[in-house]
Amino acid sequence: MNAYSYLTLKVSNTAFQLVFGILTTYVFLRILSPDVFATYILIAAMGGYSSLADLGCSSLIYVNMRKAYLDGHHLETALEEALAALLTYGAVVLLVLFVVGALIVTDVIQNHGAPLNLILYLLFWLLLLPWNMVRTTANAIDLYVPFEIIELMRRLLVTGFLIALLAGLEVRQYLIAINVVWGACFLVAAFYGRRLFDEFGAGKGSIAAAVVRLYCDRLPSVKAVAAFNVSAFTIYVFPYFIIPGMSFPRDALVVFDTFYKVGRFGATVYRVAGDAFLPMQTRAVHEGRTRDLMSLVGTVLAFQFVIFLVGAICLLAGSHRIFPALLNGKVEISQTIVLMMVAMLFLELIQLSFEVILINSGLFGPMAKLYVTVVTALGTVALVSYLWELSFPVFLGAYVLVYGIGAILHVPLFLRYLGPSRTKSRQPG
Repeated sequence: MNAYSYLTLKVSNTAFQLVFGILTTYVFLRILSPDVFATYILIAAMGGYSSLADLGCSSLIYVNMRKAYLDGHHLETALEEALAALLTYGAVVLLVLFVVGALIVTDVIQNHGAPLNLILYLLFWLLLLPWNMVRTTANAIDLYVPFEIIELMRRLLVTGFLIALLAGLEVRQYLIAINVVWGACFLVAAFYGRRLFDEFGAGKGSIAAAVVRLYCDRLPSVKAVAAFNVSAFTIYVFPYFIIPGMSFPRDALVVFDTFYKVGRFGATVYRVAGDAFLPMQTRAVHEGRTRDLMSLVGTVLAFQFVIFLVGAICLLAGSHRIFPALLNGKVEISQTIVLMMVAMLFLELIQLSFEVILINSGLFGPMAKLYVTVVTALGTVALVSYLWELSFPVFLGAYVLVYGIGAILHVPLFLRYLGPSRTKSRQPG
């Protein structure tokens, strides 16, 4: 399957991902009060933040597995490490589910009389952590088409169940159903995984040794990858945890959630182009074909710029209709916030175009330094906003500014390590 056919499949998958994200806000604000919905937002953020337990190991495993696959080497070691990481993430899911579940049951996190619903919702988001390892393994050995088909089926089903809430499906029934879908997906992944282990002769009994290799023997690499992964995720989600402690209006968290979703929707669509061309980009880097690499990056930028124009026009021309309908008229999105959304979409275009190839080429050290610097700057913004009691729009504007500086710095980083003068001599950090 060529890149354009794969791109078509990715577009279909991404479309349902975006629809699900939009409908979650649309549906929940029609069956839940804003206060209850805010709790669901917090639970989703906690579940998403648990992906930090990955410590960037999925990226490290991808680089090692992809290199072995392209070189024609045996994949036993990489597959054993992938399974070790998957089982480790499963343990993390259980631990976080137990700890946060206890906080929900005891009403430390307000459960609004339905603790089981919140626990099931938390589980749905927590399972993204081990699923990311499934995605990593599939992409590294060119099984991205079967993976995207499974992912598309999953998104179709969970979106269908979400719509059914408007037709009278109970919230608890919905939450049980979407977790059952997760279970089915992992069963299919296990079927493919067993075939891979049999094909490459990997030993499931070597998992303990694989854990040692992954988290101890490769500690220097893991440190750099973890620093990048934690920083990258923190950049996007840390406002969820500090906004409730600020002197902002009560609806600030819902406004930020809407801002975040618009940005993440844009980032998700951008990644369609990035992921579709990533196998060819990594081959070009691996083989030292700088001209082809630059051409592929230019193609990705062109695709993403068209996406940006469509998104910007929709926001600028239709925000006065889109957000009142989406938020059921309960929360107002000002024009200032809309402009920040447009700016964020453009900055994400720059960042993601280069981040994908830099990370998947093994440049963890330089990327980690950049992202830790950005997180430090954002922490300073949060502290100043708290001490000086800045308004929410000012805080969000400063957030976008710092993010933008970090995004632009990806360009010289790319040219330094993968550009025409350094492709053959680069040394991954």
